[in-house]
Amino acid sequence: MNVTSTELQNNFKVIFAQDNTNPLICLQLYVRVGSAWENSDEAGFSHFTEHLVFKSTKKFPENSIMERVTFLGGSINAYTEYDTTCFYITLPSSFQKEGLEILSELALHADYNEYEFTQEKKVVIEEMKQFQNDPEDYFIEEIAEKYFKKNPYKDPIIGNLKNLQSATRKDLKNFYAKYYSPNNCFLVVSGDFDEEEILTTIDSFFLNWKPAKVEKIEPITDPLHKKPAVFSISKKISNDMLAFVLPDLSETNPDSYALSIATKTFAIGKNSRLYNRLFTEEKLIDAIRVNSLSGINDGASILMVMPKKNADLTKICEIFLQELDQFHKFGITDLELNDQIKELLFYHRYSFEYVESLASSLGGEEVLTGFESFFEYPDKVRSVKRQKINDIISKYFAREHLYIFHKGTGKLLKENILAKIHSQKKMNNSKILNDTFLQTTLANGMKVILKRVIGKPTIGITLSFEVSQLNERKENRGINLLASGMMMYGNEKRNYQQLLNFCTTNGINFGISPQAETTSIKMKCFKEMLPMSLELMSDVVNKPTFPNDHFQNLKNTYISNLDRENDYPTYLATKKWKKMIFGKDSNILSKSGTKSSIRSISMKQIKNWYKKYYQPDNISMAIVGDFDFNITLQQLEKLFSTNVNFSELSPQKVLCDSSARRFLKTKIDNDQSIINIGGFGCSAKEKQKNTAFHVLAQIIGGDTNSLLFEEIREKRGLAYSIEFSYHSVRDFGYFSVFAIVDKSREKEAIDAIFEILHD
Repeated sequence: MNVTSTELQNNFKVIFAQDNTNPLICLQLYVRVGSAWENSDEAGFSHFTEHLVFKSTKKFPENSIMERVTFLGGSINAYTEYDTTCFYITLPSSFQKEGLEILSELALHADYNEYEFTQEKKVVIEEMKQFQNDPEDYFIEEIAEKYFKKNPYKDPIIGNLKNLQSATRKDLKNFYAKYYSPNNCFLVVSGDFDEEEILTTIDSFFLNWKPAKVEKIEPITDPLHKKPAVFSISKKISNDMLAFVLPDLSETNPDSYALSIATKTFAIGKNSRLYNRLFTEEKLIDAIRVNSLSGINDGASILMVMPKKNADLTKICEIFLQELDQFHKFGITDLELNDQIKELLFYHRYSFEYVESLASSLGGEEVLTGFESFFEYPDKVRSVKRQKINDIISKYFAREHLYIFHKGTGKLLKENILAKIHSQKKMNNSKILNDTFLQTTLANGMKVILKRVIGKPTIGITLSFEVSQLNERKENRGINLLASGMMMYGNEKRNYQQLLNFCTTNGINFGISPQAETTSIKMKCFKEMLPMSLELMSDVVNKPTFPNDHFQNLKNTYISNLDRENDYPTYLATKKWKKMIFGKDSNILSKSGTKSSIRSISMKQIKNWYKKYYQPDNISMAIVGDFDFNITLQQLEKLFSTNVNFSELSPQKVLCDSSARRFLKTKIDNDQSIINIGGFGCSAKEKQKNTAFHVLAQIIGGDTNSLLFEEIREKRGLAYSIEFSYHSVRDFGYFSVFAIVDKSREKEAIDAIFEILHD
């Protein structure tokens, strides 16, 4: 791939990455300021400015940028992180000039007025409140505040309420002038373009941008913690959360490659040591999620653990300490190292797949070390030796650096945990080392669609069964989720762990996804792995073993997830609205069923469900990539020729028993009102009406230039989140408006929504 860079006379750097496989272009403008580099009186200004520049520019007043991008067939958005703010546009490459003009307007010519400033301030404050009402996201924020001392990553990216409320338009204008300068920004161009031609266009929009004096960013880090600590935050949530926090390094540190391999081996992914012990063996948790709080500065790795309902929290901590000690003492094995390096290199290769991911990868590296590092990554990862990784493990995966956080009301014996940490004897440091499209039906009744995309290194495969929650009845709701989930946990050829290892070793992305009308198995691989990937899919579909030792664990996980729904106000509100319109026993409510229905489902029922619905004549498959049609069809005929059933399936049917009530108000411990308004629509079978309804949904509330967005968010500043959605299946359809507003403005929001719907 041809990737180059240049610098305009005003020190504005531009990075070019050509990918002419599709007529698309991605433009990403980076500003080298994020929340970590704001002064104390500027807290939250990076994020606030990111919002404000969209409001009005010289050429695009009154929020017309959004409408312009939509008209061009593109998408635009932005985000703020600790170290940077990024504005990104993806659109047809024929409109590259228009895209560059829009980015130049955002960076050079933002001129929002006092009214627009005031309205957007309300929106940002609502966004802050919405974030604080999310138990998991806010937990990470609470952890950062306690873990870091001098490191500016301790402060929220969105800022604080006091600072936002007191901020003036002049303050934000000054912030914009201070940081939005060519010598403090750079542009990444990825996709289909001519470099000489586009550079001329860039000159025309950005060359007159005047440089400004910008202070050089110097990393600010805390010394390693030498004294472990345990914190417990009391919060009434359905399922408690635990977080184990260890040091993380900036990518500018050469040791970061070794540390990333170590962290991945220990805690990231279903083949990690921690997941295998806590989920697969002990069955104490539902999930592990790892969040890295590092960038220009060194930071922290937050190993977030989601315990099962009523799990022994102290035992989870004790097991974590056991695994940490083993890792610290013995380090990583040769087999683990080889597998992790393979997987990381596969991830790196996948970043070339889309123009957006390529631009993001280059931009992220440029912020930290320079975009060239992205291409050096494979060699640097391959060069990491096991001894180096084990030295890093010995240094950073130590009890003395460990912070443990708990959130919830469960019983955690803090003093016992601290005593166990401190009582550990000093460990020995020794280590144990046309011709592009085809649609057909196979002899077994399986429908196949093949599409060739010449030059693409990756291949996507989706296999869908016509079975879903709509085949369920009141007494067995959730059975399809359980049956499809169990198919992942072993087959006649590989058990669960072997399946995970096979995917990791060969760069295969694999998952099962139950949807409203179908259940899909999705797979992504590199083209040389297509035969092995199809064979793996066949083993999962045709030869599942439904191991008993995973069955109860999976049931408990789904029950825990249902309990956890009560902690998320937005989800809970939508669920209550759905129960009112469809009935409390409706199978359209959720693919997860209910706790009682999940508990009552037996292994015999699971196997019978599989035999009835998961058969070749109930399959549709699509494969997209650069591959040989004839060879692939022959393989499919061979792999899926067994177990042909041609059974008569029970038709899908929506269970609906609407409540007589038309209004429900529930009080929750929240300072925001979550509004759901909606009703029934046409079915998917009514193609003309269904298409019209989808178009109408887009006009009313589908995007940033919609009626609801303009009125509720932009004009009135009532909500950060406002949307209109429409869903349809064969015999059924419904629409809904969703909004989150301050409680004091609830009636105003409801009246405004109804006014728009009536119009």
